[in-house]
Amino acid sequence: MTSQQLTCSCIAVSIIVHLWLVNFEWISEPEAGDTQIAIPVNFDVPPIRSADKTALGQQVADSSNEKQAEEQARKLERLARKCYLVKVREAVEQRKFLPGNGDLSGLIGNVQYSFHIRKDDSFTDIRLIRSSGNPLLDTAAGRAVAAASGVVKRPGILRGQSFNIRITVKYQRNM
Repeated sequence: MTSQQLTCSCIAVSIIVHLWLVNFEWISEPEAGDTQIAIPVNFDVPPIRSADKTALGQQVADSSNEKQAEEQARKLERLARKCYLVKVREAVEQRKFLPGNGDLSGLIGNVQYSFHIRKDDSFTDIRLIRSSGNPLLDTAAGRAVAAASGVVKRPGILRGQSFNIRITVKYQRNM
């Protein structure tokens, strides 16, 4: 066999193996004792605490199960917070080219603002942290943050909390 034939044979075998691996079912079966966590899409449902379980007439789980339940509740709250803050960022991004800001299409810059999200979802204490160097962009970004105030409603699991966040509004040519 020549080196060219050997190379072609290796490539052919490699293609066959790759196609077989691509079509292979890569689903692993859960092992005995594994727990699966179902996270509801609706974050308005508060997690059930152990005190609520006894009020419902259910038995309180042992301490290890209770710790797992508390950890799951914390994970759910973190996920809800992350989703909420992503929506806040998107609301600001959607409002960065408001009418009355002038022509921003040829300008480039990053503006960083900090603000406080109150319990009623409104923004207060909106402050410029880092300027883009262009007052027009700085003002437009500040107006975008102010316009997004109260637009995004938080999930029920986050009610009663307030947040201090920083956001960078990016302006690029025609974007």
